[in-house]
Formats: sequence, structure tokens, C-alpha cells
Amino acid sequence: MEWGTLGVAAVGALFGIGATVITDSLRSRREKEQRWADAKRLVYVRFLAAVAHAHSRMAMASARGAVGEARSHAVHDAFHNDPQHSEAKSVLRELGLVAPDHVYRVALPLYEQLRSIRDLLASDAVTFETLEYREAVDPFFQSMEDLQRLMRDDLQPSSGWRDRSAGVQPSALDGASR
Repeated sequence: MEWGTLGVAAVGALFGIGATVITDSLRSRREKEQRWADAKRLVYVRFLAAVAHAHSRMAMASARGAVGEARSHAVHDAFHNDPQHSEAKSVLRELGLVAPDHVYRVALPLYEQLRSIRDLLASDAVTFETLEYREAVDPFFQSMEDLQRLMRDDLQPSSGWRDRSAGVQPSALDGASR
């Protein structure tokens, strides 16, 4: 066999091995990123659901007609006792682990708004029609929508064509995500 043929075969083998290593590395990175995105999506959904369900349970508890200490106790129980075992505070802590800081910084005030609503609904003086309740619940729902939009944007991978068609420069996206 000639040395030239042997050299070409060796270079071909090196290219084949190199391409396999690179492909496997890229595939592994893509799978890891997908698992991370799936974990974030799960926690995002759990947090939004926990907050929404906690509000609904508290509203139902306050509307049952109990007064005084019984109403306060019912609302606080509704806030803390989630039948799905996804109490909002525990899922907020999960969110703190997986979410980027800009998402967590929006989720934390939302949770505090929920606590304020809890305290309002525990009072006999507050009903769904009172101005005090409306002034607390309207910003709560707006914050929830803002957080959902932020979470959705975080989960969507940036694609060059969509960002360019929206007039967003790639360099602007890089700075906004940090």
C-alpha cells in the first residue's frame, strides 16, 4: 500500500471521529438546554397556578359568609392549604432556584400582593365590591399577566429571523437577557 493512500485514510478517519465528537457534544448541550427549559416551564406553570388557585380559594372562603375570627381563619387556611401541595410560597422558592433574576424580581412582588389580598379578604369590612379590594386585585392580575409574559419570553428561544422582523437587534437582546 502506498503512503499517500494510508495518509488520506488516516485524515479521513480523523475527520470522521472529529465530526462525531462535535455532533455528540452539540447534541448533549442541546438536550441539557431542553431539560433545563422543561424544568423552568414546569416551575413557571406551577407558580402561576399556585398563585391563581390561592386567590380563588381565598375569595371563595371570604364569600362563604363567616365573620370575625372564623372568616380570618378560613381565608388564612385557604391561603396556606393547597390541595395540590403546591403552596405559593414553596413554589416561589422553587422559582428562585430556576428562574433568572429578572423573572424572580417580578414574581416576588406578585406573591406579596397576594398576601396583601389575603389580609384584606380576612377582614369583615372588605367585600369584592369595595374600592380597597379593587385597588388591590386589579394590580395583582396585571402583575400576573406581566409575569406570565416575562416567563413566556424567557422560555422562547430567540430566533434570528423573528427578532430581526420585530426590529430587535441581536446585540440588544444579549444585553437585555443579562
